[in-house]
Amino acid sequence: MVFETLQKIGAAKVVKSDDRVVLKPNYVEPRTPDTGVTTDPRVIEAVAEWLQSVGVRDITIAESSWSHANTDHAFRLVGLPEIAARLGVRLLNLYDDERVEVDIPAAHSLRRVGLARSVLDATCLITIPKLKCHCMAYVTLGIKNLMGAVLPDKQVMHRSLHGRLCDLATVLRPKLTVIDGLIGSERHENAGNPVKTDVVIAGRDPVATDAVGAMVMGIDPTQVEHLCLCAERGLGEHRPDHIQIVGTPLTEACKQYQRPSAYY
Repeated sequence: MVFETLQKIGAAKVVKSDDRVVLKPNYVEPRTPDTGVTTDPRVIEAVAEWLQSVGVRDITIAESSWSHANTDHAFRLVGLPEIAARLGVRLLNLYDDERVEVDIPAAHSLRRVGLARSVLDATCLITIPKLKCHCMAYVTLGIKNLMGAVLPDKQVMHRSLHGRLCDLATVLRPKLTVIDGLIGSERHENAGNPVKTDVVIAGRDPVATDAVGAMVMGIDPTQVEHLCLCAERGLGEHRPDHIQIVGTPLTEACKQYQRPSAYY
């Protein structure tokens, strides 16, 4: 499914064999992917194998949750050390990475932020989030997933969250977004209900890909504030009628997820 999806969007056009690629999954907590909370490692493995098939050799799987220990626990729980060893790729707990202080010009709110050096220096960043609703951000998809690169205190993002997500997206620019929608999470990002959705959503426009992810959950992306702000900043397209969808028609993929309580 992942190989076919990447081929359909022309992913090879934006990846070079000499790229330093960072794969950024979502392991916000040590939970298995059947809960709808974390990225299915099979999706990560398939993306890494596809990269190797097009000649990429420098691949790192990188993430940080709310603590160093939780991140390591999450990695072990889903078998990422074994996958990384089998593929010959690097697995990095971002708490072990160098932190770089970055100034963000013309920011909505986040004027300076500490980021993981490996993510910042990647020549090809691929965000691999889970398909989820979020109690504060409405949806947590490829752009929200970039928060894992913020070090050391991610709580800094929760003040003026939507504006700060847009600010972060101006610094960290994924070349590809691959959303694990095999089992998503409705209502809440960590305490919601798992929803079997059986899709993988990929795109080269991070805003448009998140917009399609929102639509698959039955959410109007023009009502997701950080997607609107990113579109206004020129980071991508969020209007459904301006997005070209290839593969499975949206009408077949769409589910009606329960929304977070704040968005009723």
